Parts: sequence; C-alpha cells; structure tokens
Amino acid sequence: MDLAVACHLDRNAVTRMLAAGTAWGVALSVGLTALNAMQCGLPCPGDVAFTTAISVAAGVLTIGPIAAFHSRR
Repeated sequence: MDLAVACHLDRNAVTRMLAAGTAWGVALSVGLTALNAMQCGLPCPGDVAFTTAISVAAGVLTIGPIAAFHSRR
C-alpha cells in the first residue's frame, strides 16, 4: 500500500479517532479514580486531572487509529 494512501485521513476518520480515544480515556480515568477513592478516600483534584489528561492522550494515540481505520475497505 502506498504511504500517501495509508496516511490520508478524512474528516470522518479524524472524528472517529478523537471520539473513540477520548471515550476510552475518560472511561479509564473514571475507573482509576474510583479505584483510588476506594483505597485512599477522596482523591485530590490534581490527581484526577493528571490521570484524565494522560488517559485521554493515551487513548487518542492508541485506540484512535484503530477506530479511524476500522471501517476502511
């Protein structure tokens, strides 16, 4: 496959990529925050913000490309 064709992203692919990565990151962040709250009581807001930022960034970079190219034929 040509590299130019493989790297071409249309608007729908970028939207799928950002939506799936963000949803995955937020879901992971909620789970980690709940785990932290069960172990230590209430987590600090800085910890929640950092966990959310890292989880969303990781989701967009890892899950996003899978979602973007899932429906390509």
